[in-house]
Amino acid sequence: MINQLREKIFDWCLRHQAKREVVMYAWNDIRSVVILHDEVEVKHIAKQLQREGKEVQVWSRPEKKDICWLTGMPKKEVREEVQSRHYDLLIDLTQQPNITMQYMAMYVKAGIKTGRDIGKRLYDLSIDTPAQQTPDFLFEQVVKYIQMFTQKRS
Repeated sequence: MINQLREKIFDWCLRHQAKREVVMYAWNDIRSVVILHDEVEVKHIAKQLQREGKEVQVWSRPEKKDICWLTGMPKKEVREEVQSRHYDLLIDLTQQPNITMQYMAMYVKAGIKTGRDIGKRLYDLSIDTPAQQTPDFLFEQVVKYIQMFTQKRS
């Protein structure tokens, strides 16, 4: 029951979010990346991006005390931190749909938002892949599609 209410509130928030301009950068032009994850190992992905000259921020699920119990929404302080800067790219590597991480992805300011297809219009680039696929696989798909789309535009 509570999960259904949380989903309805999230869907309402997503529909009523301010419109944003999607900016599709060529892979080599991406300078700042934020990675969302749900306690899976992503340090090696962050390091790979840093070796490519990208500034990387990694966020995991907020602590329970920083989440509104009714909605699953991160509390104001967390939302303000998430919204405090703009990134070229958001990569959501969460394995299973999680309402709190969906809010985090919604609040991030990014030129392009990517993640696993969860059946919502949360991402600009949704990758349809089974949840059992690793974050590495999802990351590889994100890179592949960004490179493919930006090559066609050139």
